[in-house]
Amino acid sequence: MNQGSHSARRGRWAGCCGWSVFAALCVTLTASSASAQSAAPRRTARGGDLAAGAAIDSLFDSAAEGSRSDAPVKKALNGQTSKASVRPQWTARLARNPKPDDGNPPYVLIDRYGGIQRYVEPTPTVNLDHYLGQTITVRRDTGHTLLASQLELPKVARPAGAIVGGSGGDVRLAAAEIPLEATPTLADAPEGADAAKPAVETLPDPIPDPQTMVDGDSGNWVDEHGNPVNMSEGADPLYLDEGAGPHLQGCSTCGSAVCQAQGGCGYGSRPVLYVRGEYLAWWTEGMDLPPLVVRGEVGNNGTPSDPTDDFFTNAFVVYGNQSVLDGVRSGGRVRVGYWLDDYGQTAIEGEYFGFGQIDEKFTDGGNGTFPIVGRPFIDATTGYDAVEDVSFPGIRGTVAVDIDSKFQSAGIGLRRNLCCASGNTCCGDPVTCGSQVGGCGAGVSNGPCATLFGKGTRHTDVYFGFRWAQLQEGLAVQENLEVIAPSVDVGTTFQVNDIFQTSNEFVGGELGFIWDWDYRRWSLELLSKLGIGSTRQRVNINGYTVRTEPGGAPETGSGGLLAQDSNIGQYERNELSVLPQLGMTLGYKLTDRLKLTGGYTFLYWSNVVRPGDQIDLEVNPGNLPFANPPDPDGLPARPQFTYRQNDFWAHGLSAGLEYQW
Repeated sequence: MNQGSHSARRGRWAGCCGWSVFAALCVTLTASSASAQSAAPRRTARGGDLAAGAAIDSLFDSAAEGSRSDAPVKKALNGQTSKASVRPQWTARLARNPKPDDGNPPYVLIDRYGGIQRYVEPTPTVNLDHYLGQTITVRRDTGHTLLASQLELPKVARPAGAIVGGSGGDVRLAAAEIPLEATPTLADAPEGADAAKPAVETLPDPIPDPQTMVDGDSGNWVDEHGNPVNMSEGADPLYLDEGAGPHLQGCSTCGSAVCQAQGGCGYGSRPVLYVRGEYLAWWTEGMDLPPLVVRGEVGNNGTPSDPTDDFFTNAFVVYGNQSVLDGVRSGGRVRVGYWLDDYGQTAIEGEYFGFGQIDEKFTDGGNGTFPIVGRPFIDATTGYDAVEDVSFPGIRGTVAVDIDSKFQSAGIGLRRNLCCASGNTCCGDPVTCGSQVGGCGAGVSNGPCATLFGKGTRHTDVYFGFRWAQLQEGLAVQENLEVIAPSVDVGTTFQVNDIFQTSNEFVGGELGFIWDWDYRRWSLELLSKLGIGSTRQRVNINGYTVRTEPGGAPETGSGGLLAQDSNIGQYERNELSVLPQLGMTLGYKLTDRLKLTGGYTFLYWSNVVRPGDQIDLEVNPGNLPFANPPDPDGLPARPQFTYRQNDFWAHGLSAGLEYQW
């Protein structure tokens, strides 16, 4: 089936006029009413879809069920409802809506007396201006408002821009069913009509009796110039379900080939395959750090001539006690989808996005006299603040802090259409093709965006699949020290290392909804997903110290400063997590297949472990490698490891291109 749709779509996308650009975007969205789909076997609804359709309609439609009515028709008929009822095929004449600001579609069907029988909403592939004033057959009557695809249009269209009817220009509609003295006049020609065309064209046929039953004509299909068109057996050039068939009358009002691309609801309304690539500029929640590096002054303890009793005083933090890695990150996202049927009902969709590794480095130190630099901790034996010297009388050195982070995620699942609405229409939902989920009416609730979103095609899809995400981060602190006079260890060097690494891996199911709207070149997509699953938390702590005496071989001891034998090790556990996403993407078609996109996404991930949270500042100095003197029993055994988990969020902007087949 997909093979046949390929060739049909290539025909629809063939040549058109130039581009048209307009800028209109409303933030407050109201809901879309569902549009009936073709009665093809593959569109047969299952009972479960009705409940899902009702649930999603309740989220997007604020109008109460039963609150919509045929009030505009009653008002036009001075309180009298049209005598036309829902019935099999019948005929009427096509005219423009004389009151375009009343919130109803721009076209109407009138009877012999000028009374409004139905409102008509155009579809992207049918230009109703070609058929003004002609007799139209209603082949599927659903009441109040009809789609152009529910009409059986004449096989020879009137040339675009022709003026039909009298010179008055306005449609004369009957307040009641009283015969008029003259035939009702129809709308003036559109602006810019060719002045060489005749000003008035005689109506080609008498106004039919609206109750007349008609049979479909047979014969060769012809285009607007009278040339025969070869159609395959069983094909209908205008009514391949919701008007999505080949467009034969050109593109006089759309301005580009976009009007012949996918659109509406039904057969061929969606592409077979779509690929979207985007550049990401996101911000993430920063990593919290304890105090890691301080500066201060030298206290001489009352004996200035004896530096051995000097102490570190008036310390202040120069690095740590802050959040890091909270700047913008660059990354990419790729999304690929394939529709499994020709009606845009079910698709398989995969996505991957991630960021390259981001890191941050800090270095400080001195020559033993300036500046005075150290690493802070809490003495577990006394409970007092303490400092390990980096640059202090008798020792010189540097301290470096290196932090890195990497995030990526992927998902795959099925995308199932719940409802589709094309134009300002009410013709039932695609789940049952008859019962309107959430009430019947104009198709879009009243509001500032009703006029805009009532013109396009709206889909609501449910998504269910699997989600994987990974967050890997690390924190390393390294000291390079040298003992200087006065000391018996002059020339001895030390390299002290503390390493904290964490890894979080989420695997779980994902459920979400995707709402999209298309109108000519513009499109808008709103996405909400919720992933629920398990996060495997891993923490790796390591530390070591290398001492090298003058002329001697290096010696390596287990433990640094904040990573000791008491907390060194690899730790792992699983925790229940949620991973929701919210997104919005605005699109503009550069060609009938290539779309420019830009959007915003927010992501949240609960219960993750991060390196800065795993640091214990309480240290027993007697347990340090090469301690002099060492603690005989090693108690208290600090630092120690305790799981400390936090949340992670990311949000940012995207820009990219989408290509459709």
